[in-house]
Amino acid sequence: MGQEDYKFNDYGDAGVLIEFSKTFTMAAWQKVHYLANQFLEESIPGILSIIPTYTTLFISYDYLIIERNELKKIIDSYIKKSTQQQINITGRTFKIPVVFGDEYGPDLEFIAQSQQLSEADIINQFCSKPLPIMVINRGPMFGTNFKKEVPRLETPRTEVPAGAITAAGEQISIMIQKSPGGWRIFGQTPIQMNMTFEENPPVYYKPGDMMLFYPINKSEYSKFEGLTISDTELKL
Repeated sequence: MGQEDYKFNDYGDAGVLIEFSKTFTMAAWQKVHYLANQFLEESIPGILSIIPTYTTLFISYDYLIIERNELKKIIDSYIKKSTQQQINITGRTFKIPVVFGDEYGPDLEFIAQSQQLSEADIINQFCSKPLPIMVINRGPMFGTNFKKEVPRLETPRTEVPAGAITAAGEQISIMIQKSPGGWRIFGQTPIQMNMTFEENPPVYYKPGDMMLFYPINKSEYSKFEGLTISDTELKL
């Protein structure tokens, strides 16, 4: 990865945005999260926060502790010394039970119709292979494995339950706490994956980890209640 691969943009007097691409590519995503992981591992004085996305990395810093030019030199150094093996993001795999449809997934029928598939085919397609976590926002977010984009709700719901498996556009997300939302709900997991802001990192999973979803019946839902994401990790 060469230094010409990214743009270094100032955001105010105490923030920079590292941009690898205007549009999503897996290569840009890998570079963003490689760089984010370097900052997390080094704990550089003056770095207040980092926010990795699909193609960019935002860095907030204390300019009384670290100067802009010094920060750019650090980034250049990370990028210059990186290898393709380091950039390839690998992670753990979690196996996530989901009840699909009915009150647990009221938009399953709509999503199936939007994809011109049966509800059973949509479930099979979604559960066919592990999905990598691309970013963490209101919970883990994934690229969809549906063939077509999923339209958002015209009017967002005022309340979406924690554990809801939701889809919109070309993304899928798990809601980690009850909140409003305009994404389509097609299932729900009983597995708890809340953020704990007193801990660093605040969640057990990270971008690059994989989640393999599998269907369960309504009657099985209560068997998994109280389990956390760490209980579902596959030991390979």
